[in-house]
Parts: sequence; C-alpha cells; structure tokens
Amino acid sequence: MLDNDERNNSKVLDAAQLTRKESVHRGFLYQHLYAVGCLLLAQTAKVNVVMVELDEDIELITDCGRIYVQVKTRSKSIMHSDISGAIERFKDLRKEHSEGRRKGDASFVFVTNQSPSIQLKKSIDDKEIPHDMVFLSPQSTIQRLPALPPAWKSVPEAVAWCVGQAEKLNFSLLSPDSLVWKLAGLTQLAATGVAHHRQHGFNAEDLPTLFEQLIVQMQDFPAPPSFYLPQKFEPSLNSEKRIRIICGLSGAGKTAWAAQAALHSSHLCAYYDTGDLPGPALASTLVRELAAQFATFDPEGLRKILLPGVSGYDALRTLDTFLLQQGTILLLVLDNAHRVPAENLRDTLNATKCIHFVLLCQPNENVRELEAVIGLQREALLGWDIDTVATAVDDLGGYATAQGYEQLRIYTGGLPLYVQSAAKIAVTEYDGNVDIFCAELQHNENSVETAQEIILSRVYQGFDKLVQDSLALFSLADVGLSQKEVYVLLVRSLKVSTGDAASILKRIRASGTVEVFGNHTLKVHDSVRALGLQHIELVNPEVTNSALKALQELLILSLQKTRDTSRLALLTQVFIRLNNVMSLIELSGEELFYEMGINVDIMASLDRALNSDALEPVDKFWALDGLIFSELREGHSEKVVQRLEAMADLLAEYDFGNREQIAYAMKRILFSADNGDTDELHRIVEQVATKLTDAEHRRIFDYNHALALWKLKKFKDAEILCRSVIEGYYDLLGINPQDVIGKNADVLWEVINKPENVQEHLKHLADALELCARTREACGKPTPLIRIHAMKFYNMAIAPESMVRVGQDLADEFVAIKEFDVAREVMEEHVLPIVNAEGLINRRVQVRSQYAVILSLCGRHADANSEMKRLGPYFDGLKAQQRQEVENQLDYIALLSNNASKLATRKVFDKAGRNDQCPCGSGLKYKKCHGL
Repeated sequence: MLDNDERNNSKVLDAAQLTRKESVHRGFLYQHLYAVGCLLLAQTAKVNVVMVELDEDIELITDCGRIYVQVKTRSKSIMHSDISGAIERFKDLRKEHSEGRRKGDASFVFVTNQSPSIQLKKSIDDKEIPHDMVFLSPQSTIQRLPALPPAWKSVPEAVAWCVGQAEKLNFSLLSPDSLVWKLAGLTQLAATGVAHHRQHGFNAEDLPTLFEQLIVQMQDFPAPPSFYLPQKFEPSLNSEKRIRIICGLSGAGKTAWAAQAALHSSHLCAYYDTGDLPGPALASTLVRELAAQFATFDPEGLRKILLPGVSGYDALRTLDTFLLQQGTILLLVLDNAHRVPAENLRDTLNATKCIHFVLLCQPNENVRELEAVIGLQREALLGWDIDTVATAVDDLGGYATAQGYEQLRIYTGGLPLYVQSAAKIAVTEYDGNVDIFCAELQHNENSVETAQEIILSRVYQGFDKLVQDSLALFSLADVGLSQKEVYVLLVRSLKVSTGDAASILKRIRASGTVEVFGNHTLKVHDSVRALGLQHIELVNPEVTNSALKALQELLILSLQKTRDTSRLALLTQVFIRLNNVMSLIELSGEELFYEMGINVDIMASLDRALNSDALEPVDKFWALDGLIFSELREGHSEKVVQRLEAMADLLAEYDFGNREQIAYAMKRILFSADNGDTDELHRIVEQVATKLTDAEHRRIFDYNHALALWKLKKFKDAEILCRSVIEGYYDLLGINPQDVIGKNADVLWEVINKPENVQEHLKHLADALELCARTREACGKPTPLIRIHAMKFYNMAIAPESMVRVGQDLADEFVAIKEFDVAREVMEEHVLPIVNAEGLINRRVQVRSQYAVILSLCGRHADANSEMKRLGPYFDGLKAQQRQEVENQLDYIALLSNNASKLATRKVFDKAGRNDQCPCGSGLKYKKCHGL
C-alpha cells in the first residue's frame, strides 16, 4: 500500500486519473464485500445459489425465484441517471421470468452507499419506479430482505459488518476477519469465471465445506499482528512465478508479511516451518501435512497419496496431480527454508508442477546455491518507510522529530522487529524520546541492547575475521559503490589482490548483508552497517586510514565525471575523519553544501581547527568567513562580532588581496542589515565600490547588497539592484528571460553557455531571481513567472532545498489569488517529489501540512484530513512554534470542511419546496421542519 509520499515519489502523471482508478477499485471492493455478506447470510435466508457478475452484480436464487442486486457506490447522492441503465436491463430480466424462461418471481434491488437525490427520492415516493424494485441505502427505513446485508456507507463499515456476521459462525479456530478477506478473494475470483467458477456462483450446500477448507488452510499460519503495517512497495503473495524466494535478515517481517498476505489471497494457502527438519525428510513431511489438510473430503484420494512404501517425492507428485485434478491452486509458504540443504529443496520443488512455493529465507550459502541451480532470483522486503516508522513508534508511546524518525529508520534498516525493539527501549529508558536514543546509538552509549544488536551481533560474529574487517571497511560508505570501487577499497586497505577482493565481495553478498541497487551499486544494509562501524574500532588504524584515503580518491574521481551530488555528504564526512581541514575550508563557502544540510559537521570541524592554531593566516581567514556565512544564514549571530573582529585583525596584519577585502565587506554588510544599521551599510558599500574590478565579484557583491536592502525594507532599491544582477548572469549564460519560458531544466542545460563554475553561476542567478520575487511581492506586484524561472535554475544547480522553498512560496502565491488547483499542481509535481527524492526530512512536515491545506482549499477535505492524520506521529517532536503552525492548519482545514458541508446542505435545502418532504429525511414537510 502506498501513502501520499510514495505516490509522489513514483511521479503520478495524472492525479485525477489516479483518483478515478481508486474510486473504481473502491466500488469493486464494496461490491465483493456485499457478495460476501450474501454468502454469510445464504444458509439462514434459504438462498440456494449466490452468483456474481452475470446479468447483474449479484444474483440470489431461491426456491421462489431470483433477487437481482445492482450495487452502486458514489461520492455524492445517487442520481436518476446512475440507475437508468439498470432499470432498462431489469425490464428485460422481468420479461425472462414472465415468459417462463426463468423460474419463479423476480425482484430487483439497488444497493447504494449514498442516499437518493431529491428528484430520485421524489420518483421513489411517488411510485414512479416499478413496485418490484427496492432502493436500499444507509439512510433507508424500509425493511430489507433477510437474504441481503444492509447498505453500508463505506468499505470499512462493510468489513466491520461482515466480520460481525462471520463471528456468528461456529469456527473458533479461524479469526472472522481472515474468513471475510478469504471469501472476498474467492468472490473476486468467481467474478472472473476461471476454473471451477465458470458459472460465477456458489451453491449454498457447498458453503459449510468451503468454510471448512478456508479454516484448514489458514489455521497453521502464525497470527499476523492485530494492526499490520505494510512495508515499502510490498510484493503480492500471489504471482505467476511458481517458485519464489523472499529473502531477508531475521526481523525483516517475512513471516508476518506472509500471514497477512494469505488473508487476502484468492488461492488456497498453507504454511510450514521447516525449522531443523532434516533435508531428506522434507518431501514426505510435507505430503503428510498437506494430504491431511486438503484431501480430507476425498478419502480415496488420501489413500492413494499415502500408500505405504512410496517415496516422499513420489507421494508429493501424486498429491500434486490430485490437486491439479481438483482444479485447486495451492500456495505453500515454507518458512526458514534456508536451513534445508539446496539439493533437497531442489528435488522437492521439481517433484511438483501445480503447487506454488514461497520460500522465506535468511541469507546464506544455501540460498545462493538454490538461486544458481534453479535459476531463481531472490526478492526482498524493503522495510518500513519513515511514515510507517513514525506510526509504529507513536503506537508504542514514543515520539521524535522527523530527523529522529529518519535516523531510527536508517539505523534499523526499517526492519519491523528492530524498529519496534528500539522504540520500546526509547519509551522505557528515554521517556519516549527517540532522538536522544538514536544519538546514543550512534555513539554506542545505549545501556540496553536492542533486538537488532543481539540478533545481528550473532550474525556478525559468525563471519571469519577477514569478512568482518571487510564489512567494517565497506560500512564507511553510506552510499552505493560500484563493484569496481569496492574492489579498489578492499585492495588498497587490506593489501589483497583484485581476485581476492572479488572473492571477499562474493562471500559478503552471499551473507545477505549487502543491498544491490538498480544502478548496480552496492551498499551494506543499514541495519548491519551500524555493527560494521562498531567493528571498525577493532580494525588496525592504519588499515582504516588507508580505506578512508581510497574512498576519498574514489569519491572525488566520480564527482569529476558525474553530477551525482548524493556522494558529497559522504565526501565531507571522509574529509572530517581524515582531518582534511583545507578541503573543508573550501567547502564552507559552497552554498551547495547548505542545500544538503551537512554544514553542521563542517562548521564543527572548522571551529576545532581555529582553536588549534594549526592554520596559516589566510586559511584561518577563510575558515572564519565560512563560519560567519553559516551563522548568518542560520540566524545564529552570537559569535559573529567576535569572528568579524578576528577577520579585521588578519586583514590589518597581513597583506591579503582584493578577494579577502570584498569577502569581509560582504559579511559586514549582511551583519549591518540584520542589526538595522542603514548608515553602516551605506558606508561599507561606498568604501568597497572602487575595489570591484572583477565582473563576478561585482555581481556577488551587488546581490548581497540587494539582500541587505531587502532586510532593511528598501524594496524598490533592492529590486533595481537585483535586476542588474540577473541581467549580468543572463548575459554570462548567453540567454534572455524569453528563452526560459516553456523550457524544462534539461532543455535549458543544452541551450546555455557553460563557463567555468557554471553551477555556481546558475545558483547565484536563481538566488537573485528569488530575491527579486520577494522584493516585488513586498510591493504587491505579481511574481509567479520569476519564481518559476528561479525553480528551473535551482533545479539545474542541483539546489533542492532552495527549489522546495521557492516552490512553497509559489504555491502560496497561487493560493492568494485563489488558483487552488494550480497551487496543488505545484506541490504535487515540483515540491513533494523533490522532498522525497532528495530526502529533505526537515522539510517533510512543513511541506505536507501546507499541501493538506491546499487539498482542503481544492475541496478534497477527506484527503486533507487523511494527510494530516498521517502526519500526527510527527507532531510531538515539533518545536513550539512549528506545533502551533500545524495546529492552526488543522483548525483551518476543519473550518473549510465545515463550511463546505454547510454550503452543500444549504444548496440541497434551497431546492426544496415548502410542501416537499424535508431533505433531512425526517418525513415531515419542509415548511414544518427545517423550513420554519
């Protein structure tokens, strides 16, 4: 099941089409559940046959005749046009009965989740609709037929009613909801007319047997969690593949997934835990278990299967043939299949043709061998996404910031058992604060072991020392590396040959501790990486240092070849671990690193370097420049005066160049603006103006001057200066504003000039455009086009944080002019996908709550409430101001929903005549009810 974020991440091209599809499937599910309700009532109501999807949605055959049921689900009142086609079809069916081609009387029922419209209700009340037609809705007061369930408002209400009805059956070994979902799957299968459902029906006399079969097949499955949380892009249990391997570490939730999926499978399902069963005994054991379950109603067939002296494989073949003759598809889930020798598994699988197998395995050599000999490829469960992690933690009484939830997801790999174990410890030992617990986990300071540490420590300790060390060194990378890069890392650090490195990597991959991504890169599984980083402390420091240097070279080389910025954060961490201060100083002034949210680590390293007095004067100057840049950007001005004085002292003592003088002046300008000192600002600008001989320095200085003017509310002056900067960058890139219109970022990239440091120029142009939009907005002027252009250039500069910020402002601007659908498109097509794709966790709640408000403004109140409900687990981790903002948004959404409801009611009531029945359903005339 996909939540909203995952829909955005998969980039739905047509959101309206998605809504239509959801409505169609919701309608089919409602109809299938209504058929399930008819099956559960069939015996007591003396129904002989329940048929689905023939002449009508559902047909009930009794001794007296037939009941034809047309099921309709709508989001609004049922109109006459919704049922006109069925009324015509009912005429033909009525004729079939009156002329004797079908036995007994015919009656016709409309079952709907909404009440009839005023006009349709008037037609019903005036008996303009034939007497043998009944309109059944949740608001109906007429007595329904014993063979029919009530009309429900929604699918959840339908499920609840069916489960309640199933509870009355005398089958205590099967949970009622399991029976309901299995029946829903069989109803859907019957609607297709396949195999033994060619007549699209169920005979009432067969229902006890059917219920028994469902009970038998489900009894042996472990009970799934009472509230199951699906994993990312969770696979279906049913598949065209006859044999599948679902592989994952202990705690990945494989058994829970199978048990939950079996509830909804239309196939007969069975479960067997191989445990420590000897491999040669597998086939015979399965035959005994399966024959007892599925041949119960054919003693002769059971006798043939269990003939004495027949080998296990032969007996399994006989059972397979028996199931084929019965038209039965059996799906057999074998748990802990990795414990069975590959040879025995292969022979068991090859002895069958009809039985489908799902092998639940932990990664080991047996699985790798089985993949090779049978030509299979394992599938994996991907763990919980951040929203599901947040829900699980919230259910257990914990809380976190969005960043805390993401850290927990990364640390645990999103594996359900590990997430829940960590959450329970956070609740009992850390007052529920997951952020504090994760911070201690990162520094190995937690006093209570998690299930993850206990389980995976055993796995890790089972490896030989060479594999342990290799995994630890590989764990230094938190992004995917190519196979060749892994070889280089191992060769340079462990001093082994490339052949030996390849052999080591094969052993690591066979252990299942490495993930393989679509672009053929490899990464240590997040849940194992935590142990690898712990083990790194036991590795020879020289070996670790060699690995870090090799990793540094690999990352720099790859960044020179590609624009893949996903590796920049790792490169920064490598610089820090190697104490490469000079590289960090260069990075400190690069705005790209602030876009990625990794400046905190850089600044801490620079602060330490400054205090150590290990830097040359010019390097110390640029370290101070980077620190001030960060602190002004983040709004932390406590140390800025002290740092500016240190820069001034260095400028006075040493003969630095023009570049340093301008950099110092720009920091002074911004600081003056923050303090509202207009006179100081003008003094510095006049002082520096004569030194700006370089065009690029002039553009950068003018932008900072314009930013300072904007802070001082000198909007007109700021806009004039901004436009000058923008024109300069357009000239540099060889384009004009008209060239940008109608072109996406990839097309623009091919059109522009590409001078040295082109991405810096693109970023600066986007900054100037954004600032220009803000100055114009402050003067009440429209800015959508300018912000759209800014987003394109931020996209080209790979500046996701800025692109999202401008996208949010653009959406707000469309909201202000009541272009709500356009605002929604901006969020869905440009903002939310970037937040997801770039992992901007700290923007997550703010962006999605804004999106919820826009959904409500678009009239999609249920979607807005659902989105805010999904964000609920994040609220306790918000700061006071953020929490207040979200609560205000919740109140606003509630107000919009309430106003829309009142407006809809008023429209309905306004159409009622004084002598008409009141639309409220009271039965009174309007003038004596709401018309008073």
